[in-house]
Amino acid sequence: MNRLRYRLLLLGIAPLFVILLVVIFASSSLLRSQVILSNLLNDYSRQALLASELLANRPDVWQNRRLAQDILIRMAEIIPTRLILFDPQGELIASSDSGDALLIGTRFEFPNTNDAFSQGNIVLAQVGNDEGLLAPIRDSLNNLQGYIFLSTPFAEFTRRTTTLVWILLLTGGAGLLLGVLLALGLTQDIERPLKHLSQTAYTLALGIAPPQPIPEDGPQELKLLARTFNAFLERLQTLETSRKRLLANLVHELGTPLGALISAVQALLSGAAEETALRDELLQGMDQELRRLKRLTDELTHLHNQAFGAFELHYQTIHPTEWLSAFLAPWAQAAREKHQQWQVELSDNLPSLNADADRLAQALGNIIHNAIRYTPSGGKITIQAFADEVHFHFIVCDNGPGISPDEQSLIFEPFQRGSTAQRFPQGMGLGLTIARDLIHAHGGHIEIESIPGRGSCFKVRLPLHKSDPNAESQDR
Repeated sequence: MNRLRYRLLLLGIAPLFVILLVVIFASSSLLRSQVILSNLLNDYSRQALLASELLANRPDVWQNRRLAQDILIRMAEIIPTRLILFDPQGELIASSDSGDALLIGTRFEFPNTNDAFSQGNIVLAQVGNDEGLLAPIRDSLNNLQGYIFLSTPFAEFTRRTTTLVWILLLTGGAGLLLGVLLALGLTQDIERPLKHLSQTAYTLALGIAPPQPIPEDGPQELKLLARTFNAFLERLQTLETSRKRLLANLVHELGTPLGALISAVQALLSGAAEETALRDELLQGMDQELRRLKRLTDELTHLHNQAFGAFELHYQTIHPTEWLSAFLAPWAQAAREKHQQWQVELSDNLPSLNADADRLAQALGNIIHNAIRYTPSGGKITIQAFADEVHFHFIVCDNGPGISPDEQSLIFEPFQRGSTAQRFPQGMGLGLTIARDLIHAHGGHIEIESIPGRGSCFKVRLPLHKSDPNAESQDR
């Protein structure tokens, strides 16, 4: 009984078994006492009354026993049962059954019948080994002339009803067995997916082997449970893949700048500091590598904050025209250093924007950085900013290699890098993920339009009047 299927089976079969027994015995008892026995008793009572009335009009049968014997035999043709005639003292004087010839003249006692006969009732009595109905025979003056006994098949009836009970028990048992077999099949349908689920969860917990998705079968609720577990398993496998990719990227991203820094420091210690031009070149390279490490730590910090729920925004009023002019200046310089065309189109009278300036600069900077990185020398980068009644729009377009439609659906996922990015090994594949998260945190939306070989456009939409949830909680 430690198995779920047997407990479910017992839960369904036990009440059915009890109900089946109660119904069988109740129905057989009701059938015997209230239907068959009652109808049989009524039929034989009418026949006994008819026989007593016929014999009451034949006073000569009491003086001529042979005549009485002939009358009973003829009456047995009408009343198909054994008829026995007694005188008032209980002496058997005639019978329709030739087998009773040796009993003629024998006296029988009928106990507890005097009161009943005084009321003229037909009573149950036993003559020898036979059970039947005993009816008094009275003349027109109500004087007792004798008794007529009708043998009734009550014993046979009892035997047949007992057989009926056994038939009901056997058919009920067969039905119950069929129900058990059917219930076993149904409970197995419930147990099988749960067993797969528990085994897969156990394998996953112990790390014995790579867990496999479980079949989505069984009842609708178990299908939903299996589908949820498979989604959870797929998510775990994705996280495990991301973890391994993160470790590999970390080794690469930390190793490259650290190696360059070590080489520069060793060069400076070896006398390169004495040469001004070489020293400045080494220091400039060290500065670039340190900035690269700083960007890496910023990305990892964002990833940590997102995982542990420490992500917060500090809203303030931003005037886009002034803010964008200062924000875009360093990126314009970076584009010029790569010999790229830089074009900025800002609408006049941009309305103020409620946002976290630092976080918004990080999000938009990651998009612009992505465009500068993948746009070749001589390419063009266009920045557009405008607003409608409720939204602020910021668009970054380039004429770089573009992104294939299959990769566009994955470009915002952590550590995902398109085929074009393989030619630019720097970075951990977190820039666009961070941009998307920060824009969504502002209540905004980001989307991409790209044609392979012709470039890409990243479109950002932000609400103009997004309220600060921290300020609202403080007001409450």
